Amino acid sequence: MSNATMPEPRSAQDEEIDRHPSIEPWLRVSFLALVPLILAFYLAREWQPYLFVAGGLLLVASAVMLVRQERRKSASGRA
Repeated sequence: MSNATMPEPRSAQDEEIDRHPSIEPWLRVSFLALVPLILAFYLAREWQPYLFVAGGLLLVASAVMLVRQERRKSASGRA
């Protein structure tokens, strides 16, 4: 239980993350999904279905990663 006058100590890993902010992994994957979707408009027609499927799968993967991250955060907040 936290006390208003004495904050709980932070781990070294948390402080390291604060010093070097980075982009969330799920957001990286969703940005990566844009690559095949954009390429689908410039490459030959026979490649389009494959590129759209690849982009869609990457977007689904990023959504799953986001949900898992949020569930993990809420579970650790309850503990």
